[in-house]
Amino acid sequence: MADATVKLILIGGAQRSGTTLLQTLVANALNAPILPEAHILYDVLASYRRAKAAPNKTRYFYRSDADLLAFFRASADRHVADLAAISGGQTMVLKDPNFVQVDAEAAAIFPAAVRIAALRDPRDIAASFLRIGQRERQDVEAGKYRRRDIHFIGKKIVGSYADLMAETAPAHLVRYEELVTTPRDTLASLARETGLPLSLDRIDSPQWLEADARHDAAWISELEGREPTAASVGAYTTVMRPRQVALVEEICGPYMAWAGYERSVPASLRGEWFSGRLARDILGRMRRSYWSHRGRLSQL
Repeated sequence: MADATVKLILIGGAQRSGTTLLQTLVANALNAPILPEAHILYDVLASYRRAKAAPNKTRYFYRSDADLLAFFRASADRHVADLAAISGGQTMVLKDPNFVQVDAEAAAIFPAAVRIAALRDPRDIAASFLRIGQRERQDVEAGKYRRRDIHFIGKKIVGSYADLMAETAPAHLVRYEELVTTPRDTLASLARETGLPLSLDRIDSPQWLEADARHDAAWISELEGREPTAASVGAYTTVMRPRQVALVEEICGPYMAWAGYERSVPASLRGEWFSGRLARDILGRMRRSYWSHRGRLSQL
């Protein structure tokens, strides 16, 4: 069991859902050290998840679920103790977006921890990914964000929250839109829910972790390093085309319904839009196949 003197807060959510801002504000409000993404702890939790999913193999190493849990709990406790010793803090606010995908494992290993999940409109998350593509270097091969692969982005978003939506006792939920619009009220509500002694006076001019420890350059937005602002709420309307918005809403429909985000595309138009998209995709494949075949013939 983790050291009872160390208070642990775990923050997860889809990438681009505001986990960095949420961690920054909570850590400031608790006067706790601000640390980079806790990728090592995530790997421990993910390994526990994989071990549970392969009982036919795992039983040769650990004969019971309790023994398996004890092993991973000891590993995770050691890591948290090391962080507390290095940082000198007795309150640890650890963030990794992927924590949201191992929330059940985090609850089992750290039953006393406060688990928080950041929610955000999936259309704005998608828009944030597209802006990463715009900031990426132009002298390298374009990735999925620069190519504006909306289908990949939508699947990534809904996949992030899939396990959380299925949990009966999920983490405490914080909406990005509320956090940036009314940060004091939102954190005050979180304090009441969790019992965390948040000092809201510290969030007016929050201290941030240095930029290069937060993200790669392309992933750092112009809003980071500042006080909370609602400037990016609804930004998808200026970044995505209507058909791209419709595709995100279609893919992320289950998450939007669960989280309470309303669709902007009328149901009467969705079938028409997606049948047109399918026709364009088929036509595009036919054109590429034709030119590829013609190119091979020209080499004979």
